[in-house]
Amino acid sequence: MSSKNYSLFLIFFTLWNIAFAQEEKILSKAAYAEKIYLQFDRENYPAGSTIWFKSLVLNSVDHKPSQRSGVLHVDLIGPEKQLINQKLVKIVDGSGHNHFDIPKKMPPGIYKIRAYTRWNRNFGEDFIFSKYFRIFPKIPKTEKAIEHINIVDKKEGAFLEATFNPNKLDSLQKRKILVGLYLNNSEQDSLEIKANNGVYKLSYKLNEKTDYISINMLTENGFTASRSISLDENKVDLQLLPESGSLLDGTVNLLGIKALDFKGDGLYTEGLILNKNKDTITTFKTNKFGMGVAVIRPEATEEYIAKITNIDNETEYPLPEVLKNGNILSVRRTGERVSLIASTTNKSDSLMIRISFRGIKLFDIKGPVKAGHFNTALPVHVFPYGILCFTLLNENYQPVAERLYFNDVGKKQVTIAVKTNKNEYSSREKTSLSIHVKDSTGKNIAAQISVLALAKEPLGAEQQKGNSILPYFYLTSELRGKVEHPGLYFNRDDIYRLRDIDALLLTQGWRKYKYDTTRIVFDYPEEPVLAIDGKVSGNIFNKPKEDVELSFIALGEQPVVQTYNTDSLGRFYFNVDFLNEENREIVIQSKKGGNKRNFDIAINDPESLPIIFENRQKIEKPDSTFSEIVNYEQRLQQKQLSYELAEGVTQLDEVVLEAYNMTEERKKTADLAGKPDVVIDGKDIQEKEKNWSYGLYSILLFNFPNDIRIQRDIEKPGGALQAKVIGGAGTTILMMDGMVINNLNYPLVPNIPPSEVKSVEVIRFAKHFSRLYMQAYPFASPMEVPPTGDVIAIYTHGKKGIFGAQKPKGILRTSIKGYSPTKEFYQPDYTNQQRFKSNEPDLRSVVYWQPQINIENGKPAQVSYFNPDNTEEIIVIIEAITPEGGIGYHEITYPVKQKDIKDIPN
Repeated sequence: MSSKNYSLFLIFFTLWNIAFAQEEKILSKAAYAEKIYLQFDRENYPAGSTIWFKSLVLNSVDHKPSQRSGVLHVDLIGPEKQLINQKLVKIVDGSGHNHFDIPKKMPPGIYKIRAYTRWNRNFGEDFIFSKYFRIFPKIPKTEKAIEHINIVDKKEGAFLEATFNPNKLDSLQKRKILVGLYLNNSEQDSLEIKANNGVYKLSYKLNEKTDYISINMLTENGFTASRSISLDENKVDLQLLPESGSLLDGTVNLLGIKALDFKGDGLYTEGLILNKNKDTITTFKTNKFGMGVAVIRPEATEEYIAKITNIDNETEYPLPEVLKNGNILSVRRTGERVSLIASTTNKSDSLMIRISFRGIKLFDIKGPVKAGHFNTALPVHVFPYGILCFTLLNENYQPVAERLYFNDVGKKQVTIAVKTNKNEYSSREKTSLSIHVKDSTGKNIAAQISVLALAKEPLGAEQQKGNSILPYFYLTSELRGKVEHPGLYFNRDDIYRLRDIDALLLTQGWRKYKYDTTRIVFDYPEEPVLAIDGKVSGNIFNKPKEDVELSFIALGEQPVVQTYNTDSLGRFYFNVDFLNEENREIVIQSKKGGNKRNFDIAINDPESLPIIFENRQKIEKPDSTFSEIVNYEQRLQQKQLSYELAEGVTQLDEVVLEAYNMTEERKKTADLAGKPDVVIDGKDIQEKEKNWSYGLYSILLFNFPNDIRIQRDIEKPGGALQAKVIGGAGTTILMMDGMVINNLNYPLVPNIPPSEVKSVEVIRFAKHFSRLYMQAYPFASPMEVPPTGDVIAIYTHGKKGIFGAQKPKGILRTSIKGYSPTKEFYQPDYTNQQRFKSNEPDLRSVVYWQPQINIENGKPAQVSYFNPDNTEEIIVIIEAITPEGGIGYHEITYPVKQKDIKDIPN
């Protein structure tokens, strides 16, 4: 074997024998992280629909299914940073799935879903999955309560002006409104505005230049409206980023260029780079994502600026300072080799380049310096597929320059083969698919796949721009910040994709690599199964109690009993991985010699994760694809309503309450919050009372799960219970006998005796909610009040049930959260001829969804479903993960001939 081939062999051996046991190879704490990925059935959703998602939890370094975490926390967050819903997803072999139901009354706007494991909280926001999306109404709404927002220059300075129309929301509005302002995400203010001749106008002096603003309006009766807009749509943020961090005098430098519009999206630009005499040094162009590269040989005695020439923009953008002394590192692909060029002004005999991959050191290359340069080249197939980090080290092994590079070996790691039983289908006809997963040699292998079928027009274009499994695991999960249209970088039909992905790493990846931390300390433990832990302490001095025998009972039709003895620190632990429901009532009590002891028992809860919501996401700039989807969905809704009207089908948006006795207390509640959607009679509550029931909430928990959720207060560990409306806006307040209950008294409500309850009533999306919330939480900031919410109204016999509740000693009765139940994706069955010939239109946009299908070695997966009426082409998206960390993605499309539906009303 030649010395050259032997060296390549050693490199290859090093690459594929990365082991965590070799601690010296770990350069970043993030190498221990998990990557969390959620696949969604679509990018944006109409109100009243379902968000379906599949989740993957993989090791960061090798993409194998993680064994650290068996529980995934998934949160749905509203535009005002309110936590609307939470799911606990059971993860088995790195995979799970679930859904969120979107109420029909959910206000339109930008929402966020985030997902995390307890283990991944050790790595901050870098490895917490998040996705922003829009919820839009099925029926178009054109009225705006906030209009004519602009900046006006006056002698005294620049003023923000706007006009408000609160009566479009609140017909009883008469005097003044409260307005909150959020400027550039940093400055905020609030003020009252009175009507002038029936018109509400804002004129607000700005202290600094403002690019965008969020305006919130609150009427006298608690109605809210908000708008977020850009105040300078012509503004261009042009970023000039040297290849490895610095411009070096007298050396050929690559300059990454990134142009962003007012919302932070990429913008095509052309421009010039000029010296201080305004002489043109070079020109540049960006791609459709606003990213490009310029080549420049700068001089330290010069100063340079960039100017944009294809947009009406007079701004001059200064280039970074040119260093007289320093180091740079350039990376190029030349054919099938990666060329490394290190340049230095230091008097060094040699330079060292370190190559790492996802926080793991692969190897170091050391070479001689000739005329200030060190050049070397290696075959691309020596390196793994994905983002490589090349770091130039000085003689003290300190990093002095760094460059990210995407290594594309040109061959798919995993391929997916799909065979259809026909080439063309008709609407309502069954499609059958046979699916194989193969390795790079073409051999059939085991894998887990998901199958998603969509109406290609218009959902296909939106789906292809999104973040699918390939770009997520190989690209966006390793870079900070937003990557626009990541799926397009993996379209092998695009001849410019390697150029564009390199421009991305020159700009987006410039010092934004997630594997840049070195402090290896873990504050959060692994969570392989769902469990609860806590502490037992005595009444005096809160001293931990050792060797206390605890009995744990998960109540229900089939109770589960466990025992545990506390350790020397009074700690206990119970495995509750069997809980396959949203909430379960439990009892933990202490025993010693058969007698209950006077101890305090508390359950530990991890600190709540702070909610981060980027206000810039709310700027009103929906693209043409989104607008097309909204119009499409609204046309389908009108068509469905036309059919139902012609057939005499009636759909009620609210429950019709028969024989509802409008008492004085109920009238007070109806005036304040609206009429109830659900009424639970007190007799029904009392009939369901068990011997182990200890109060109102224990009965509501098990018997009315579709309307009310009972859970522990995550902000206050130890057992306080909360009641929350299911299918509402996300925030719930309590009323009793027509009066709002102060939140400080909420811990008294769970223990109300069922015999005292006349009824419990649910009001979803209550009117005047903001005003009610401020009564329940009198110390809350007016500008942080949720704009929408729900009410649980309790009526009692004699109005005395809320007082006198006490927490017993030596026993803890509470509710804990179990895994969120899944539900089956609905699809019609047209083997029934009567259903097949029905004139009811089948207007599904999401045609089929199967998140978890296991493929055995050599055996194809078989999938079948029926096609809808409303599309002429179906796109099928298949994503795969193998036990060894292989990732695959495949799309097919096929035509659908439309069923003759001329008799269906339009």
